[in-house]
Amino acid sequence: MLLVLLSTILTMNTLKSQDLCFDKGTVVVTAGFGFPDLYRGTLRTYYRGFINEKVTGFGPIILKGDYGIVKFKWGHAVGAGMVLGFNTTKASFTYSDWSNNGNGIGGYYTDYTQVDKYTTITVGARGTYHFFTKEKFDCYASIGLGFNIITHNQTTSDPQGVQYKVKQRPGLYEAGTVGIRYFFTKNFGVYSELGWDNSTPIQAGLSLKF
Repeated sequence: MLLVLLSTILTMNTLKSQDLCFDKGTVVVTAGFGFPDLYRGTLRTYYRGFINEKVTGFGPIILKGDYGIVKFKWGHAVGAGMVLGFNTTKASFTYSDWSNNGNGIGGYYTDYTQVDKYTTITVGARGTYHFFTKEKFDCYASIGLGFNIITHNQTTSDPQGVQYKVKQRPGLYEAGTVGIRYFFTKNFGVYSELGWDNSTPIQAGLSLKF
């Protein structure tokens, strides 16, 4: 009986001393890539009817920070942090316009190329609720709120065409995801999230714990 009691105490002490991958005071930084980009998908649909259309892009790249601020008695934890995002999309197409060589006499149609570049920078705050945390696994839900800075830059090879750069008023950034982190070592791991964040339903990347 005494041996059973001692074994139970040792087991409980071992579990208490076990390092959790997220706790009060823990700092986790993630760097990930979101896919598929639904915003870029809507642009592809919009430009589909143009001649020689081509839509390419990069991103979104999503950087997140998560700091453990509260640890509950039942083992769950709450974190808070920031979100930074970057996404860029370029659309190009060909169109014809009338040209008279600048002399006003005669003329002909010439093909020109227009390029539209859209860039989105996201800045936001986020909160996380960690409902299942072990030594290597961390499962959580998160919400985010902030703003998007969107820039549209239009250029054309047409000397009489319209060229401009417009920075739109900041739009609302909203996010809601559930995620999981797995740490290969005490400080390095990977993560993945499902939901809605930076115009993508899926994101994945690397995690660093401090």
